[in-house]
Amino acid sequence: MEPHPLLAGDPAQVGSYRVAGRLGQGGQGVVYLGESAAGERVAIKLLTYAAGEEGRAGFAKEIELARRVKAFCTATVLATGELNGVPYVISEYVDGPSLARVLAERGPLRPAELRRLAIGSLTALTAIHQAGVVHRDLKPGNVLLGRDGPRVIDFGISRALDSSELTGEHLAGTPPYMAPEQFGGAGAGPPADLFAWAATVVCAASGKPPFGSGDLPSVLNRILSAEPDLGDLRGDLRDLVARCLAKDPAARPTAARALLTLLGHPVPPQGLLTEGTKSAAPPAAAPPAVASSPGVPSAGSPSVSHSVPPASGGPSGPSPSTLVPGRRSGRRLALIGTAAVLVAVAGVAVAIKQAGTTVRGATGTGTPGTSIGGTGVPATGAPATAQTGVPSSTPSGAATADEVLPTTSTTTAKVPGTKITLHENPADPVWVNSAYGTVRRGEGSPAYVRDAKTGKFQYFGNFQQPTVSPYGAYVAALSITTLTRTDYNTIRLVTTATGEDVELRTADKPGNTLDARWNADGRHLLMTFSNGRPGSQNTAGFVIVDAATKSVRSRLTPGGRKGGYSWGPDASTLMRQERDGAISFVGLDGTVVRTFRDKGDLMNVGTATVRIGTGTATVFATVCPGTLKGICLWDATTGARRAVIPSDKSTTFNGWLDSEHFLTTVTKAGTTRLVLAGLDGKTKRVLAEGPATELKAVTLWYSRK
Repeated sequence: MEPHPLLAGDPAQVGSYRVAGRLGQGGQGVVYLGESAAGERVAIKLLTYAAGEEGRAGFAKEIELARRVKAFCTATVLATGELNGVPYVISEYVDGPSLARVLAERGPLRPAELRRLAIGSLTALTAIHQAGVVHRDLKPGNVLLGRDGPRVIDFGISRALDSSELTGEHLAGTPPYMAPEQFGGAGAGPPADLFAWAATVVCAASGKPPFGSGDLPSVLNRILSAEPDLGDLRGDLRDLVARCLAKDPAARPTAARALLTLLGHPVPPQGLLTEGTKSAAPPAAAPPAVASSPGVPSAGSPSVSHSVPPASGGPSGPSPSTLVPGRRSGRRLALIGTAAVLVAVAGVAVAIKQAGTTVRGATGTGTPGTSIGGTGVPATGAPATAQTGVPSSTPSGAATADEVLPTTSTTTAKVPGTKITLHENPADPVWVNSAYGTVRRGEGSPAYVRDAKTGKFQYFGNFQQPTVSPYGAYVAALSITTLTRTDYNTIRLVTTATGEDVELRTADKPGNTLDARWNADGRHLLMTFSNGRPGSQNTAGFVIVDAATKSVRSRLTPGGRKGGYSWGPDASTLMRQERDGAISFVGLDGTVVRTFRDKGDLMNVGTATVRIGTGTATVFATVCPGTLKGICLWDATTGARRAVIPSDKSTTFNGWLDSEHFLTTVTKAGTTRLVLAGLDGKTKRVLAEGPATELKAVTLWYSRK
């Protein structure tokens, strides 16, 4: 679809995307054609409805649900945010018309097209339902016929955007495609989506929905009491459609069961969405090439989708919304944002419970973020059950060489939903800026990010693992749901000043991008690309994200064990431990700069500039080798041992908080304390405390305010 010229008052830029023209306008927003900095087309919907705070909160919740949907036969939400107080959604641009437009212009689909449509839309519904989302308004206007197969859009968000929400006297949906229970006040659940799917297939085959169209009372009466008109449908598709149009929602199959019926052969659950996507693709369609850097596991640029309803109602009837996109197939390039697992410091914090806690904290010159809690597993053989994360290369990430945390606390704060107490001091240059994890069953896995002005924790999302950059300009979030993805990894990136919320594709599967670590400049994010099963991953490469430009650079590299990558002593150097135990510093091109041997197991907390005696030294930390006991600090340039920090089984080394202190955990009698400790290994101050079971389940991030 070629765009129309922009009008006076139209924006020239939305988020990081240039506005190139108008695609359409509806009662709730304007859809624009946009372009990323890399020239990829996107669709931008600027919402024009008056939502208020409650409506905005609902919109944010529905966007969160949409992000959880796997990208199979759906269109991808690439970014959200506000422009001068007006919410916007940026999505994948699908190069193809809606089913409603095709039916209006050339009539019913041919048999092969119809079957691909049926399989593709069922694949999308399966992905949507697996994420705990209900579409609520599937119809021909919300199915796009892309070059690589059908795409379902507008799922899960219409509740927040649609003024005709079901509130007793209003209906959400398009009547000819609504299930009987929706008219009775029962609302829309997954069975209602199957009813709408069947009605859409009938319309695609015959040009009209199974219960006709026209005035609402007549349509309603036929849906509640008449038999559907299935037209010329034949074979297994006719039988399946008839079952999905049953008046009783309990008699309808699930989307997954219906998809298996059309595929006609057994498919393992983990491969069902992939198989459905393949079967829905036109036979002549070849997957577009995915651009990536040399040696890179496909770091991408955005593509986006749009949906503009036909000028007349068409077969779908009037549409209550013009665009709310969803996710897309993994066969095309997109910016997407969730990640499967979080590597907590030197360990892997995954959805599967492991022993130990996870700690991430900020250091004077080495680690701008540290956390505690979660399910971290030491990956370096360290005695600690909690490790640090987010190393940096300069002092800007946390306390500088002249900034030392006070040894006393003057205030307290509570972590939401827990019994964890934070002991703080207004003079602290670092603090807990995010928290996530599950404490009690049935409460999901809520995540919170701290407001820099008020100090209060604000709900960020569910099944998210957010880390705030030094100085708070960005929030990067990995999502547990990526564990089940089979196509590629993603990271979510929020710009706090503008509210822009994008999802960036990091690296293709198999393998996972783990352990998001901010550089001290607060702009660059490092992740380790690992392969293997959870708990036994091997390092296969790294990914670096430039938060300001939204660019992704990835590189596959040989060597490295499961501890992963951390930032080295400068912004152009990383470090890792090799499979033979050596410790290497590598450039951003993957070339080894220098290697040290016989230094012990690396504490994967990066380098830090610390005060030792009367001077300072930039060091990395290991579990001391041989007969030495404690944590050894080694000069990052020469490899000489500079100090040994005493440690025992009751304390752990979790990374630097300033140039004189590190973060440690101490657990006794069912209580865990986060402690500020000196290089002598002695406690200087308690930073947080709570039940050991809670601090094992909840991850707290420390970083520069």
